[in-house]
Amino acid sequence: MQQERPRYVINRPAYNLPEFDSEFDKKSRQFPVGEKVKKLFRCSVPRLKGLLFRHLPVLRWLPKYKVKENLLCDVISGVSAGTIQVPQGMAFALLANLPPVNGLYSSFFPLIPYFFMGTAHQMVPGTFAVLSIMVGIVCLQLAPESDFSHFNATVNATIVDTDGMNEARLAISGTLACLTAIIQIGLGFMQFGFVAIYLSESFVRGFMTAAGLQILISVLKYIFGISVPPYSGPLAVIYTLIDIVRGLPKTNIASLVFALVSSVVLIVVKELSARYRHKLPFPIPMEIIIVVVATAISGPLHLPELYHMDIVGEIPLGFPAPILPTVSQWDDMLSTAFSLAIVGYVINLAMGRTLAAKHGYNVDPNQEMLALGCSNFLGSFFKIHVICCALSVTLAVDSAGGTSQFSSLCVMLVVMVTMLALGAYLKPLPKSVLGALIAVNLKNTLLQLSDPYYLWKKSKLDCCVWVVSFLATFFLSLPYGVAIGVGFSILVVIFKTQFSGPNNRYRHLQKPKGVKIVNYCSPLYFANAEIFRQRIIRKIGLDPAKIILARRKFLEKEQKDKAKEEKKGKETRRRKLSSLVTMKSQTISRLELQNDFDMNGSANKTEPPTSYVNFHCSDIELGEQSSEQEPPSPTAVSLEMQPMPFHTLILDLAGVCFIDLMGIKVLIKSLRLACPCVIFVVLPPAAQVCEELEAGGAFDDGNIARSNLFLSVHDAILFAQQTTGERRVSSKVGPTA
Repeated sequence: MQQERPRYVINRPAYNLPEFDSEFDKKSRQFPVGEKVKKLFRCSVPRLKGLLFRHLPVLRWLPKYKVKENLLCDVISGVSAGTIQVPQGMAFALLANLPPVNGLYSSFFPLIPYFFMGTAHQMVPGTFAVLSIMVGIVCLQLAPESDFSHFNATVNATIVDTDGMNEARLAISGTLACLTAIIQIGLGFMQFGFVAIYLSESFVRGFMTAAGLQILISVLKYIFGISVPPYSGPLAVIYTLIDIVRGLPKTNIASLVFALVSSVVLIVVKELSARYRHKLPFPIPMEIIIVVVATAISGPLHLPELYHMDIVGEIPLGFPAPILPTVSQWDDMLSTAFSLAIVGYVINLAMGRTLAAKHGYNVDPNQEMLALGCSNFLGSFFKIHVICCALSVTLAVDSAGGTSQFSSLCVMLVVMVTMLALGAYLKPLPKSVLGALIAVNLKNTLLQLSDPYYLWKKSKLDCCVWVVSFLATFFLSLPYGVAIGVGFSILVVIFKTQFSGPNNRYRHLQKPKGVKIVNYCSPLYFANAEIFRQRIIRKIGLDPAKIILARRKFLEKEQKDKAKEEKKGKETRRRKLSSLVTMKSQTISRLELQNDFDMNGSANKTEPPTSYVNFHCSDIELGEQSSEQEPPSPTAVSLEMQPMPFHTLILDLAGVCFIDLMGIKVLIKSLRLACPCVIFVVLPPAAQVCEELEAGGAFDDGNIARSNLFLSVHDAILFAQQTTGERRVSSKVGPTA
């Protein structure tokens, strides 16, 4: 038995918009710019306190920190995550074409500002693979290996000054980090945290997948132990892949064995840890275990010397000396710095929102931009490369029960101990092991290659965004991928706003007689104004091109007829003058009879019938035509006469969120096509469209009457029916009066 549905009954008077505004006392929107400026620069103790608490969140959470409950968990999670941060930072430094020690610097100095300014409690800043490879492209462009190579005649070979090249690239990396930090800080102070909304999830996933594939191809040279010349720019990854395939016969077997064993062990342990993560008190730091074991095997057995393996090499102990950025190089890296600032912020914010939703706190987007910018700014003086959220390290902290930034403080301590004491023991570590760590950590990113299969079923436009972002990033390099992906995403949004979908989607609907309803559910602006106009033309059944053509033909015919009449009139006057001589013999009675005949003939002339086609309401003003036209002949107008199919046109603009001047102009022109009928416009009372129409002059010169604005389609139909009834009554009463 079907359950009886509840009844929906409304009993209220029908309103047009002016009546509703008057009855419910609508407030005018005001934008007191002067007051806002005064408030912005007003100084007081509560305002100063609010600014401190906003920009230094540590002042909020530190007094409330529960030492007995959370300190032990934070220490354990921080130490275990620090053992992941050290090898991961060294590995990602290789992606940036920098010495491994740069990864340690990048994993230490940026954590200091973020401890005080970060709003995501479990977040650990550090190296990220995508940003590392973008930094590596700039390092290759500004400090290519050829600039540090020279031919040594003694050994008959080309020698590369590795130390000089590393120092130059470290300086370039710090300069790029400083420029990126300035952009992020500037965007943060301008409240530009909302820029992240322009990066759709489809774009981000396509970009990250292409970057992950590029990273995998980039580390293959370390895994196979072959030498590949560096490339940059479009199709660089293709050239690199070709050289790797050509160099496979020269594979270093020892490097490959280290990489394969490390990969297998790491994959097995990670899968077991994921399956039994609820039973483990903290994640197994397998990365640092593999690094320690590989170093212990490679060093004492002298494997690098025996098999010519590429190793990490000497890691300088202690803190680096501060450097100043080379401002003259900013012109060459501005586009990449902007891409790094936006991409790094998006990754950071996405991870921060995920953690906040899981643990029940809020993340301030603008403060995150400032915190990330300050972290990069401080680190830029100590030879870091651009950082953001260290994804695997942050997840390790979260899964181990970390609750605050004390976890990142413990991560920082582990990295500091490595920099000050343990780094010297990592000299014989094979680079193939670090390459294997990078490749295994790309697993989740590369699994996103299946995204188009699922996106195509759900949203074809989102699938297109993913594919375009992926192809542009993979083949044209990462900076081009960001620009093309964002641009295509915006074009997709514009495309969606141009088409609002069909109106008649239900078959069993009762349509009111004599009323046409045009529904439009998109913003009305320059990009879709013509589409809106064509929809109205189709709805009312009048083609303006045909109207203009009929008007031109009509005017041409009238001019020809007038010329003929003038010519005929001249001949008639000549005949009358010649006949005046013979008029003397005619009697007065005959003249009076002729005059009576002329008067009766003129009195019997019929007035031309009216037509709903208004030739003075067209898109093209024919001002050059003669303004003083005689009334059209009945036969000329009757060719254009058709019965009016409706008496009221209702424009349902409730789904229009804004309208620009071009939209207002097209709206007025479109309404003139149906000028003989009554036009009602439906606008929501709380929307700003009414104010935009008023500012754009839509209510001037009687274009749209304010009394014809309504809250809903039903209100407009009730008024239309009432107006039609009054017309019928007046038409019946009129002739009898």
